[in-house]
Amino acid sequence: MFDIDGTLTESNDLDNQAFLQALSELWDFSDVSDDWRSYSHVTDACIFREVFLQKLGRPPSALEIDDFQKHFLKLLTEGAKVNGGIKPISGALTLLSGLIQSSNHAVAYAGGSWTAPARFKLQSAHFPTQTIPYAFSDDDESREGIMAIALARAERYYDQPFRNVVYVGDGIWDIHSARKSGYAFIGIASGTQADVLFAEGATHIFPNYEDSERFLAALAITVNPNR
Repeated sequence: MFDIDGTLTESNDLDNQAFLQALSELWDFSDVSDDWRSYSHVTDACIFREVFLQKLGRPPSALEIDDFQKHFLKLLTEGAKVNGGIKPISGALTLLSGLIQSSNHAVAYAGGSWTAPARFKLQSAHFPTQTIPYAFSDDDESREGIMAIALARAERYYDQPFRNVVYVGDGIWDIHSARKSGYAFIGIASGTQADVLFAEGATHIFPNYEDSERFLAALAITVNPNR
């Protein structure tokens, strides 16, 4: 089960900038915290709702959510065009393709973005979206809820139950949510970000997917810890 931003796509900075810019342009919201850990859940839906509560003392209406999503996606699209598209994390396309073709694994997406921007980022980076079950922030405000929905959809799609789930993510909120959900975790991070994940108990962290053999070995160990 894969997160999107920073895990499969090099889109964290673009996503953060477009999110804050949309808040400023539509409602003139300034001084919005970009310390995503300060919000109850690190998902588009939760952050947007809590910013509205902080600034206006009320939650956003359905129309305001729709307006924001459209403007946010417009800014993402424009930003991606300027930067020559959204790039996949190195080695991710090959690794994911191998997992999809493998009879030993099944793949799902579960990220904190809303569905439209998540699909845009995946498609821009040339990841498949039609044949992979997924859940995003439209489905639930919490990452644990998103993961649970993605798992349920994967079990329906692949027509089998899954007892062993590995969540692949890049943020501290990813390992926290994986742990709460009872899933194993593999981190995609480097530098201080990797240090944070190690400090949280992650045992398998990679800067990218270039060494697919080591990643697959880590995947086998997390699924079968007695190996």
